[in-house]
Amino acid sequence: MNIWFKYKKGEPVEISFKGNNANALKKQIKTELKNQLGKFDINQITLRKPGEHENLSAEMLIEEGFATSYNEPVVVETENYQKMKTFHIQCYDNEGVPLDKFEQFTMRDNEDFSKLLKRMEARGLENIKDYNEVSKIITSLEDIQVNEFYRISASYLTAVKNGVMRTQVEDTALEDETRLAVENIVNKILKSPITDFPNRVVYGKTGKPIMEWDGIFLCCNKVFLCESKHKMTEEKITALVKRLKEFPNKLEETKDSEFKKLLGMEHIGVACATHFTRELRQKCVNELGLVVVYPGDGRYCVEVPSKIYGCYKWCNYL
Repeated sequence: MNIWFKYKKGEPVEISFKGNNANALKKQIKTELKNQLGKFDINQITLRKPGEHENLSAEMLIEEGFATSYNEPVVVETENYQKMKTFHIQCYDNEGVPLDKFEQFTMRDNEDFSKLLKRMEARGLENIKDYNEVSKIITSLEDIQVNEFYRISASYLTAVKNGVMRTQVEDTALEDETRLAVENIVNKILKSPITDFPNRVVYGKTGKPIMEWDGIFLCCNKVFLCESKHKMTEEKITALVKRLKEFPNKLEETKDSEFKKLLGMEHIGVACATHFTRELRQKCVNELGLVVVYPGDGRYCVEVPSKIYGCYKWCNYL
């Protein structure tokens, strides 16, 4: 009788079987694949029924009713042939920051695992539970534990994350410098001391953050709420104006006694950016009543709307 069999990723092969049981079939297949199975003893070779996960016992009779085909061959496995492994790899956003989300992968072949690492431009994977100072980098499917969770180990991710950290440092510097420029001019105009508000995040009654500002300071019953961006756009200004309108409602929601003190005070938005077009600045000051801060001629320039004190422009050395 003719029997189809398949080993690893090779094409199914048809042989004329002259034996009577599965053990004899193993021997004939081993002879047929002597270059690949020559180093394996018969007890290291396993045969699976076509289309099933059940192994053929050595003494099982191979009779005429034993049907195989090209699409459903006997599957040949050896001791070093990987079983199917399912594992999970952490997802990342566009800035290389890890997310609380994992993708599931299932594979049995180390070649597929290598292709996966290449596709991800990764050196390997690290087990999420590996808390050692020097993590083990996994580069082979053999070292993957079933149903475990892994993170990608890749130089480009490290570079992206370092870039994000540098950006965050630059953002903090921008926030501090522009806020100082505004504080100086407000103090000069209103001739009253400036108070830095101790908190920037408004928390709701459940303790969940409901609003955050890049800076908050007080002067003469006015609350200045600062928003700093590298590039200011129409969309960002629209969002800022919306947040200003929502701010009193957030004060009503919070349990924070310090924020509650800001109820009834005048709330003024401050838009700070290193890239801020003249047209958008004019709209912010003249139409929306916002304070704007932007660099110019080696200084930070501040323009204040008439509702604070006429129309005032002032520059501070960078």
